Amino acid sequence: MNERHDDLQEIIDAALREMAAEEGDGFDPQACNLAEFCRRTGLTRSRARTVRAHGFRALPHGNSGRRAAPGVLAGHTGLVDDLLRKGVTNSQVIFERLLGQGYAGGLTTVKTYIAAHRDLVPAKRRQAAPQGCRGQRFRTAPGEAYQMDWGFVAVERPGGERARIACFAMVCHHCGGAHVEFFPNARQENLLIGMLHAFSALGVPATVLTDNMKSVVVRRDADGRPVWQADYAEFMGVVGFRTRLCRPRHPYTKGKVERLVRFVKGNFLAGRSLTPSTGRPPSGAPSREAAGGARRHASRCASTRRRARRTPGRSRSRPRSSGTCARAGRSPSTAS
Repeated sequence: MNERHDDLQEIIDAALREMAAEEGDGFDPQACNLAEFCRRTGLTRSRARTVRAHGFRALPHGNSGRRAAPGVLAGHTGLVDDLLRKGVTNSQVIFERLLGQGYAGGLTTVKTYIAAHRDLVPAKRRQAAPQGCRGQRFRTAPGEAYQMDWGFVAVERPGGERARIACFAMVCHHCGGAHVEFFPNARQENLLIGMLHAFSALGVPATVLTDNMKSVVVRRDADGRPVWQADYAEFMGVVGFRTRLCRPRHPYTKGKVERLVRFVKGNFLAGRSLTPSTGRPPSGAPSREAAGGARRHASRCASTRRRARRTPGRSRSRPRSSGTCARAGRSPSTAS
């Protein structure tokens, strides 16, 4: 093989043409400045001497095209490949099998071949009985559970001032009815105010699911039971509901309210500003009923008072149907 498959020869020829154009008719390639030639071609000095000795022809490497002599494993690689495909990677076991076939090499050669052909070894798989679908949808009855959380959003006030406010969100796990309210911060007094407003709009549930916020739970005792914050524990007893805590650092437990907070941040507040000194949305923003109604499921667990307002001429003392949230119909004032 007397030819190369790169552009080294073109680079050499171009460098010689440039040097000949600069020096004129008396240019002799064999007497050219070797340092200048190296600068133009990027070759090392020893490589440039070799090229000059060959008449400035870029010849292929002397070992180009030669094949390595067959190794001592030649004729035995089929057995090794079959053992590797069966998951046998013990070099001593393979070496003993090869000796039975007349192998005359050593153990190191076998180890080197195994290391270079690890791709033939099948992946380890654990046999297990089919378990079916391991996902289970969590369902609750009407008025059984609400989800509650805080979200923090950056808003722009009418004067162009940027502010960071707290967004209180509560959602019914059964029907998706939502309550959203904004506060200057997430202190406990604002939490209790937001919960009272949410209970007035949605009713009082049996359980409120929330995360481990300090305004709700102080710590956990030695047995893992929550130690409630004193004011929040008294609030639970007065209103008449229980609180269930999520697992720490696991927001998917209360995914409905997490999605509601994301809706408020990305959709509800987009392009709007809040009125100073109040956390209510400005005029022109959709009301709580309209904003939550677009996210509700077909079955609505509304209280009797709200359903009576939607149906003219209907008595407020009429019993609820089975499709409404019976417990959520209670108001905080009548809760025991």
